[in-house]
Amino acid sequence: MKILFEYDEKEYLPISTISVIGDFNDYNPEKGNMVKDNNTWKLSYDIEPGEHRYKFLINGNLKLNDPMANIYLPDENEELWSTIMINDKNERLYNNAQYTVHIDKYNITSVINDDLNAINKKNFNIFLDEKVVTRFDFTNVTGLHTVTVAWYTPKGELFQTTDNNLFKPSEEDKPIRMWFWMDLKNNTQKYPYGTWKIKLFIDGEFILEDQFNLSEANAYSSKGKILY
Repeated sequence: MKILFEYDEKEYLPISTISVIGDFNDYNPEKGNMVKDNNTWKLSYDIEPGEHRYKFLINGNLKLNDPMANIYLPDENEELWSTIMINDKNERLYNNAQYTVHIDKYNITSVINDDLNAINKKNFNIFLDEKVVTRFDFTNVTGLHTVTVAWYTPKGELFQTTDNNLFKPSEEDKPIRMWFWMDLKNNTQKYPYGTWKIKLFIDGEFILEDQFNLSEANAYSSKGKILY
């Protein structure tokens, strides 16, 4: 069955290359190169009947699910993948359920805790802070989702990405809290000074962008304001 893969390029994420990687092409980016048509990247691929997992590989290092995928399923490592299901009649199967997720609260801080009044920091000291932590409270969660946080250096280079699966564990109507962080005490990494950017994606779709400053200032106030 011929499947058309499409990914719309937006201003928040300039794309130089994008590939479809999946079990149907051995997860090989060279076998899944997409071609740009106006602001949409496209690739048509013949897929055999069965259950097939795939993602988009953007600029060679950012791996995202397909925002237009109708089904997302975990692999043996619990990583969530966009999934295509084709039956023996060569018909594509779809999930008719409408899944939702809402961000109730969000902030950047330097510690991992449940304090609802945690200070929202914008300035971090490479010598005094151990982590840069993003905290999200999700509500109205139905279905299974992938949350991806991408961290970009002041030069716009992708530094790291972190994925986590989001689902409602019970019938309790409580926010689901997640933390994503960059460890500033990793001696194997170099952390350029300047303004960093954080991009949040849910199921491969861009949701928000924020930024913070990383410096070697001598001290800072309790609210994250740099003191020289």
